Amino acid sequence: MRSKFKTSVFYSVLVLSLSFGLMLPATSADFSTTQALAEQRDAYSQYRLGFKYHIGKGVEQDYAKAFEWYLKSASKGNAEAQNNLGALYDKGKGVEQDSSKAFEWYLKAAEQSDTKGQFNVGALYHKGEGVEQSDSKAREWYLKSAAQGDDGAKNNLQLLNLNKDNRPQNPAKTIEWLTKAANEGDADAQFELGILYHESNDVEQDASKVLEWLTKAANQGQVKAQYVFGAMHYFGRGVEQDYTKAREWWQKSAEQGYDEAQYNLGVMYSQGEGVAKSDNQAFNWYQKAAKQGHADAQNNLGVIYENGNGIATDYAKAVMWYQKSANQGLTEAEYNLAWMFENGHGVDQDYKQAFNWYLRAAEQGDAMAAYVIGTMYNYGRGVAQDKSQADIWLNKACGNGVQIRCNR
Repeated sequence: MRSKFKTSVFYSVLVLSLSFGLMLPATSADFSTTQALAEQRDAYSQYRLGFKYHIGKGVEQDYAKAFEWYLKSASKGNAEAQNNLGALYDKGKGVEQDSSKAFEWYLKAAEQSDTKGQFNVGALYHKGEGVEQSDSKAREWYLKSAAQGDDGAKNNLQLLNLNKDNRPQNPAKTIEWLTKAANEGDADAQFELGILYHESNDVEQDASKVLEWLTKAANQGQVKAQYVFGAMHYFGRGVEQDYTKAREWWQKSAEQGYDEAQYNLGVMYSQGEGVAKSDNQAFNWYQKAAKQGHADAQNNLGVIYENGNGIATDYAKAVMWYQKSANQGLTEAEYNLAWMFENGHGVDQDYKQAFNWYLRAAEQGDAMAAYVIGTMYNYGRGVAQDKSQADIWLNKACGNGVQIRCNR
């Protein structure tokens, strides 16, 4: 998904946005197989092994080992590992916190068109952590991420331009008008005033006023203020870091129907941060956000149905949610949907459909999808056999860190 903070960065879930294994197919190799392939220096397996240690999947959670395996994979060019390595530096897990190193690894991922890496680069530019603060650079990277369907980037772009078209041309009049309304108890004005004192060039930034006005707005039930206030506690920006309080504020926002807060709660329950880990609660909150069209929540809901985490496995429902998310351009969902078509899970086996969805993911920079496209061209599955195209796509995969058969 990171001390001067940028409230708009809090507007989207987990700025140190991980390339969650939850967003990958359920039938990935088990731990021992992944470990064996990783020890054979396969970059993708090294990334997967790092992720297993990162979240404690099939093995005791160990951030130091996650860092070790991410570094091996990232050094070979795997974009997902690069992004997650940046996240470990960002939060100081398994390694000493270092925003500059976080930015360095996020940027490597972003330059390979990794959606989450692009979002995280934008976030660090927005906050001015690990790199000189620049709203224009933040906007540039958010735009790249948003173009690939990232909801968080879209929200942060909106907040960067919060009501600018509707404000009086005179900045002093804007502040005067908002202050008057805020003092009269208008929660929306209190929220916007807090944002202005945080990031506007038209008023001197003032952390105490940011906290004052956002607190007042949140206590009045202003849904976005509650969301932002929760994020402030999650990241420890302007207040002491407190996952429990973050969860409490996000829940208030989520119960009012705010999809980003609902998705965040799903993440917290799935990871056990600030709350006891609960697959059922994660499912419930993902489902609420997914029904509102939240692409990441739709994809994660699909994975839960595919894996049967806390619920009965249902491939048909997994396909349905992957399809909704993939239609919004989420790379992980495109890959997952392709895998379902390839293997005939929840849908009739259809190599042509599988090829089409893998291609969409590969064209957005997904290295494993590029590898699969290469193999499909090589064997003529779902597409006319074409050895030259196979070589092109397999080379792209190898260049992005998937080492399987790179030296065939």
